[in-house]
Amino acid sequence: MFRRNNKQLAEYEAAARMLQWRFIPEGDKSLISWLKDFRLLKTGSSRLVAPMLMYKGHEMEHTCVFDYVYTVSTGKSSQTFKQTVYFRYSKALALPHFILMPERWYLRLGTYFGMQDIDFVEYPIFSKNYLLQGKDEDYIRYHFDHPEMIRFFDQQGSISMEGMNYLFILYSHNVQLPHDQIVEFVKVGDLLHDYLADKTPDIHLPDINYE
Repeated sequence: MFRRNNKQLAEYEAAARMLQWRFIPEGDKSLISWLKDFRLLKTGSSRLVAPMLMYKGHEMEHTCVFDYVYTVSTGKSSQTFKQTVYFRYSKALALPHFILMPERWYLRLGTYFGMQDIDFVEYPIFSKNYLLQGKDEDYIRYHFDHPEMIRFFDQQGSISMEGMNYLFILYSHNVQLPHDQIVEFVKVGDLLHDYLADKTPDIHLPDINYE
């Protein structure tokens, strides 16, 4: 059931006007089936995709921004997480299945005991601060080996990205963005799409932190 949050609805409505995108206040629960293989969507219960903005360029691609809400229960207590997510479906992409996320202490502990973490000798700060995983390591390295992409993620504190085939998502864990940052987030997502689609050498991502 759609849970109304008037403040966040107002933020999305303002972002829709600025972007000239379709505003869908009640979201679209069917989108979860598109995203079910992403790590973000495998956690918790009571999942909700709302509110949402959508832009359809043509049948080969579309872009959405939405708040994804889910609850994690431990039996005696529960915690609800809310984050703004950029989602892109594009036949221009041919991505390996990967996840990039900030390397918290418990993830560092996991890598110590053998959990996969793809590191770059050339980018030690990035490698220390981020966990990068996926089956096709060479192909993943190919997509991430760009100093501008590394610079962008180095300045972030909570941003994560996941990709597979024609799909990718971008989000900051448990962070809901106001309308002005939603607009900037869309620009970042679009730039990352263009880079991932054809490895353009002149990518330039903004200096902004989503926390």
